[in-house]
Amino acid sequence: MHGNLPHNFPEHRYTHGKQKRVIALGTFSEMLRKVKRLYKKGSYYLVKYDVLTLQSYLAILFWSGLRKTEVIGAKPHKYVLKPTKGPKHKEPIVKFTESIPGILKEDIELKGDTLFIRAVARKHGNREAPLELWVDFPFVDLIIKQWKDTDKGERVWYLTEWDAWKIVKEIEEKKYPHFFRFNRISEMCLNPEMSMADICSWSGLTPQTIAKYMERSGRIIHSAATKMRKQYAKQF
Repeated sequence: MHGNLPHNFPEHRYTHGKQKRVIALGTFSEMLRKVKRLYKKGSYYLVKYDVLTLQSYLAILFWSGLRKTEVIGAKPHKYVLKPTKGPKHKEPIVKFTESIPGILKEDIELKGDTLFIRAVARKHGNREAPLELWVDFPFVDLIIKQWKDTDKGERVWYLTEWDAWKIVKEIEEKKYPHFFRFNRISEMCLNPEMSMADICSWSGLTPQTIAKYMERSGRIIHSAATKMRKQYAKQF
């Protein structure tokens, strides 16, 4: 566990445990409707921003699967790796995260029916090309409106790291920003037409990491079961 977490984040941020079930579009739609209800009630972290910023922030997380800081940016901060019992390191190690600008006005481009979004991959990830979202996808219009309302050179989602986390928690207590990354990658892994290369390119993750997602999604077991069925079909 990292010490000295920034912005007074709780040491264990997954109070309800890591969420391991994907959500459907209908469930996400309800989350967006909930934004308006909570906003009218004066929910502390929500009323610091306008409804469009809040809903479009959730929409970009849902469709892109980007990390929170890949969207809103992050300043470098210090953290400490505690000593391990094994041979890795017996003394605390002080490290600093990298600075990241987040998605700026110039990082998004609308061409025909496609929205192109450039986002720097964090944690040694690699993303060579912009993500592409069809404009007729539900709620992508919210992303486009937020982008159009942003001044040149500015971040499209001007939220603090703490607020970006608390906003999700106030809307759905058991969820957190990184859940949407898990959700998008898991949905991709459940799609048999998505190749390993497709998912790696989109997420910026390594094949080794995506292989773990595929295993957890049940895709590999389902593939094995399908092949077994074909193998023994003539014997039934």
